[in-house]
Amino acid sequence: MRSFPSVEAYGLIERAFESTDRTESLFTDAVRENYGFQLEVQPYIASLAKRYGFSLGDIEGPEDVLKLPPLFVEVMKYHRFLSIPEDQVALNLTSSGTGGQVTQALFDQAGVDRIQRISRTIFRDIGFCSDRPAGYLMFSYAREDAGAVGTSWSDEQEMACAPVSEARWLLRRGDDGVFGFDPEEAANGLVELSERGPVRLLGFPAFIFQMLEELDHQGRSLKVDRDSFVIAGGGWKNHAGLPMTQDDFARELERRIGLPRENVRDLYGMVEHGIPYCSCPEGHHHVPVFAKVAVRHPLTLDTMPLGEEGLLHLISPWNVAQPNCSVLSTDLVVLGEDCPCGVKGQYIRSIRRGGKKKHKGCAIAAQEILDRVRAERGM
Repeated sequence: MRSFPSVEAYGLIERAFESTDRTESLFTDAVRENYGFQLEVQPYIASLAKRYGFSLGDIEGPEDVLKLPPLFVEVMKYHRFLSIPEDQVALNLTSSGTGGQVTQALFDQAGVDRIQRISRTIFRDIGFCSDRPAGYLMFSYAREDAGAVGTSWSDEQEMACAPVSEARWLLRRGDDGVFGFDPEEAANGLVELSERGPVRLLGFPAFIFQMLEELDHQGRSLKVDRDSFVIAGGGWKNHAGLPMTQDDFARELERRIGLPRENVRDLYGMVEHGIPYCSCPEGHHHVPVFAKVAVRHPLTLDTMPLGEEGLLHLISPWNVAQPNCSVLSTDLVVLGEDCPCGVKGQYIRSIRRGGKKKHKGCAIAAQEILDRVRAERGM
């Protein structure tokens, strides 16, 4: 079995947001090692490099990793791109919640261990973690029903941020094979768990908002423990699917259930890339030392300066099982630098999900479930 010592050393970086000459060197060496392997085993990647006139010798320093030709995420929905023997695949995740064309994200066991370690480091250093046990309400696809859906696996990783006293998954597959959500169950669960200590709400914001509406409908009020926490993901929408900011959402949670605004956070990511980008109290998604990002012009792919919107280009060498070291997303973003929260380095200042009709991901599928629930309840 081939070894990847530089990739492994990079995965052991101890601080997620402290960029040093050493972390930059580890990242660059890992990129060279991983991408060099993909050039050997993936004809498509070799062809892409040739088309861009790229060779590994072009990476002379950390600033050169952004020269890696990007693999467009849409291509990954139609090609499996396995770079290791089939019998070494330890985990297979998919990108979509309820159907449609999906990406298969494949990992060997070393890759699974590596991304779990990286994610834990990021969650800890961005302030997601606590030693106090909490009751979890999971506004996401139940793991036993969702199977390989990537968001459910990611939510399980987030459950390592605080000890679990109890966990309840709220999006479950019915006898008809369709996922459903019961706002009354969610509201009752919040009331019950909040009586026992801190609660943690994980998953799609639209469902959390619907739970708040259900509490109002029932005429119930409560104040959760001050150590309660929200880690949302999948696009900031209210119960009707209308866009809202993280700050708006946090204010609603604080007003209705007393959850501190600074404890309402968001996580941005995609199964094709794997690295979590976690928000701070300012609502900015910070770029950890485990990744590099750039904004590309949608037509020319030229690098856009800070403050201008374009397609998000993501680079991270942690996974050798597939050639997703350099990925171009369909999302439109704006980058900033040196956030007022005090975390140094780049952050994603704004995100607009691209390609709603072509790229039907988990958040869009989840909104369709909520629309159906609202219609059934005459809302």
